[in-house]
Amino acid sequence: MTWNAGKLTATPVVSHVAFARLRPFASSQKGDAAASFNGLSRALRDYAGLVRIHVRIVTGDAGEKVTHWDVEGGTSKATARRGRPKKADVHVVMRPETWTQIASGQLAPYEALLSGKLRVGGDLELAKRITKHLSDPSMPYIAPC
Repeated sequence: MTWNAGKLTATPVVSHVAFARLRPFASSQKGDAAASFNGLSRALRDYAGLVRIHVRIVTGDAGEKVTHWDVEGGTSKATARRGRPKKADVHVVMRPETWTQIASGQLAPYEALLSGKLRVGGDLELAKRITKHLSDPSMPYIAPC
């Protein structure tokens, strides 16, 4: 309900917004994390500028185990390696099953973020531009804000 010229009127309810999923760069099968992160770096080769993403994959009931990945893009020598980067533009934290769904194009990153399955830190505007760059072109790109 909203106020309209002093009168309370009904506000139309907006149905669920479908956020664009990423172009798949990994298999939907659980398995080789290195292959999926290498797929991410290859998908970022033609990004407009140099970018470094620190991905943390959290496992265990209490999140007691963290695997770090350093993904670089925006260069013909784009790479992904296991380990913590010294410096990163964007930091992403999620569980392995969330990463598998995102990398295979089954889950939109914004849906994962808004549902609490994904956390993002660092340069958020850059993170949005990266997401747009990686989005499936067959779906309309809609940013959450």
